[in-house]
Amino acid sequence: MTNDIIIVHSPTNEEPFIVVDKPSSLPSAPLFDGDDSAFTRVSKIFPSVLDVKGKKSVEHGLVHRLDTQTSGLLLIAQTQDFYSKIIDEQKNGFFRKWYKAQVDSIKDYSEMLKGFPPNPPLLKRNESITVKSMFRPYGPKSACVRPVTNESSKASSKKSGSTIYETQITLSDDSQSAICSITAGYRHQVRCHLSWCGYPVKNDLLYNPLCKDKNGILSFRAYKIRFLGYEFEV
Repeated sequence: MTNDIIIVHSPTNEEPFIVVDKPSSLPSAPLFDGDDSAFTRVSKIFPSVLDVKGKKSVEHGLVHRLDTQTSGLLLIAQTQDFYSKIIDEQKNGFFRKWYKAQVDSIKDYSEMLKGFPPNPPLLKRNESITVKSMFRPYGPKSACVRPVTNESSKASSKKSGSTIYETQITLSDDSQSAICSITAGYRHQVRCHLSWCGYPVKNDLLYNPLCKDKNGILSFRAYKIRFLGYEFEV
């Protein structure tokens, strides 16, 4: 994997958006103007993206984020009209993202991380399930998140929002990898849901209690996106 971005789709008059493949360890968005990020690097190639006003002024037309350690596809709007259109698509649940993960298997649930709701979803080999929950911040400086369900404690429920987030998960036949997809995303959603099911992502220091290698590369990649009739895969 290169340590620089790869332009998968360049903007045209008919298709005013950029699809970029970002490497692991590079943030999706800058914290301030000029801060190094996938978006900042794209803006140096296509300065017109800086004219788009997004949810945060510093993010302009960046449609969605990936965790810094996650590699894969990002979508960036080049025009305000396209940005508005794709945000509506996202709100209506028609912007889907897929992820590939190499996973470990937790056999004994006493080894699970703390803070998860009881009765984790049962994930079987070569089967697909939809994992649903709300989320709450968790841990020192809220560095992590935890699922919240109707079975969670009152204290946990008070810390969560009311939106229910869904992750579709298909575990491979050998239980060593998983394909996941979402339409609406919460911070660390897929990684957290996989851990709750007992199949945390390899080299995930936040959500994998079996992870011992602090220098390992997170085995998690956003490999496909679909929106407005377009589909891109890497």
